Amino acid sequence: MFKKIILSSLVISNALLAVEKPNVVIVYGDDVGYGDIGANGSTKIPTPHIDKIAKEGLLFTDGHCTAATCTPSRYSMLTGLYGFRTGVRILPPNAPLCISTADADITLPKLFKRAGYNTAIIGKWHLGLGKAGTPVNWNQEVKPGPIEVGFDYSFLLPSTNDRVPCVYVENYHVVNLDPNDPLFVGTAPEGHKSTIYPYGRTNPEAETYYPADHQHSETVINGIGRIGKMWGGKSALWDDEKMADEFVNQARKYLSKQSKEKPFFLYFSSQDIHVPRAPHPRFQGKTKLGKRGDAMVQFDWSVGAISQALKKEGLTQNTILIVSSDNG
Repeated sequence: MFKKIILSSLVISNALLAVEKPNVVIVYGDDVGYGDIGANGSTKIPTPHIDKIAKEGLLFTDGHCTAATCTPSRYSMLTGLYGFRTGVRILPPNAPLCISTADADITLPKLFKRAGYNTAIIGKWHLGLGKAGTPVNWNQEVKPGPIEVGFDYSFLLPSTNDRVPCVYVENYHVVNLDPNDPLFVGTAPEGHKSTIYPYGRTNPEAETYYPADHQHSETVINGIGRIGKMWGGKSALWDDEKMADEFVNQARKYLSKQSKEKPFFLYFSSQDIHVPRAPHPRFQGKTKLGKRGDAMVQFDWSVGAISQALKKEGLTQNTILIVSSDNG
């Protein structure tokens, strides 16, 4: 049985092994509300996997945050600092890393590494990449980032799924980027020959997935209007409806490589249920609450898939599984 934790929705178990260092997995939802979970009384959205963890573990129901939004919440979790103390707020698409890389500054993954853990983040980042004052060159090594703040491995949604760039970054490099179609974010050099995408404010007909509001009507990728401008990187574009599968598959791959002799810390950061909410077709129509409800079913599936992967690898007996959300 897992040792589990559900914060604001989720978990720690009854007995920790005194001798072995437990593995730690944090599954972090995005905009998942207290009332979205069956364990908290929801009757309109089925969340059997989360409910099972809540039943077998410890359910935390009273939490407080000074800035219940994406970036500040994640910043606080990884640094132990209030975002307002350093001016951290929701970051724009091309923002630099907002976590200090100084050796003296503590982060959660650094603490795990010092204790002998392997550390990884898979999923949404939204804490910035690169140095302040120097725009990120997405066609070269993208750093500093998660590696510099204590993670051994990273597979990222760099910002959020409603913002550019709409690509994945593995460690220091954009995945599947074609050097003949360089990626630019925010601005592009004059005369560039990179792929040009529709701009939602002047070409609203390109927003075929569903119409966007003014804020989300800049670059249109996969028929979805985004915040921010990007050019190029067509071969590296993510598929919104396959994003949950991509992150789960990356987590499975990571867990399959872990040794029982060395503990690990995995921060699995889902994009669900943040806008634009594009659940895989197999989840569409699973609720009567539209894409938001269906995205929540998809998030619950992700939680179950991580639990099942831990079981498959024989890691459940010494793993603390935490499920929570940045805000909701």
